[in-house]
Amino acid sequence: MPAFMKSDLIDENHISGPTGRGSPGDAALMAMVNKDRASTDMSRQKSQYYSEVFAYREPNLTPRDKVLQYSVITAEVKTNVIIKDEYTFLQDLSLHLSKRYSRPVTSIFITLNHSECLLFAGTFDSAYIITITALPSQIQSVTNKRNAAMIQTFMSDLLGVASDRGIVRFIGISEEHLATNGTTVQGEIDNLTKESSEDSTENKRSNTLRRGRSRKASRPEKLNLQERSRPGTSNNYSSPALVSPSLPSLAREQSPLDKRTEKVQKMGRRRSFLAMFSGNKQRAGA
Repeated sequence: MPAFMKSDLIDENHISGPTGRGSPGDAALMAMVNKDRASTDMSRQKSQYYSEVFAYREPNLTPRDKVLQYSVITAEVKTNVIIKDEYTFLQDLSLHLSKRYSRPVTSIFITLNHSECLLFAGTFDSAYIITITALPSQIQSVTNKRNAAMIQTFMSDLLGVASDRGIVRFIGISEEHLATNGTTVQGEIDNLTKESSEDSTENKRSNTLRRGRSRKASRPEKLNLQERSRPGTSNNYSSPALVSPSLPSLAREQSPLDKRTEKVQKMGRRRSFLAMFSGNKQRAGA
């Protein structure tokens, strides 16, 4: 029989067999870790949601500011370039102007005249002229400087016309000379101011009426409390009398002395009765 060495039967590097799962405590530990991670993610999502919701606050705008931020911006474009897709050009330019002047597309009005005969700098090369008309609040020196560079860069990309072959004009128009929807900008401001003042007056009136009703409702309670607190005043309300329940009488055994006293009392009553009876007989005989 061959002799086997210990090293032939046991692999010292792998004494125990391979394990496919951990110890029983590992599952509980991993469950706790996953739960903590899930709760952390949930709380992070909730905090992010509420921070986004409450971060926005509607600015307290005056009626003038509300009207001016939606006032119409008009743009008139003339060019000698032949534009094949007019609709795409107008839509792209409208989006660009809405971003530049921070207002919706519904406040942008554009007219386009292309294939015009234009002479600029002594040549009939590709050129354009764009006239932008807006309220004075939108036609400022710093605003015009920034918008001129941005608009001419956009027109160069859209039409392929260099900036030195284009002209941009900024024209300011007063609030009394710009109208839409049947009223001027100044008239719309006046109407909105009147409505806001009426709303504030109505709110003050409703708050005053509400306070008066609450005061009237609280007066009877105060008067009742004062009348009850006055000494010597009669109140219709009387607190119920507290009656303690009567305790049953306990039977007590008579002692010999009590029995003798009771017996003497009975004999005394009998003697007095006999004496009264005999006295009545003597009176009758006499």
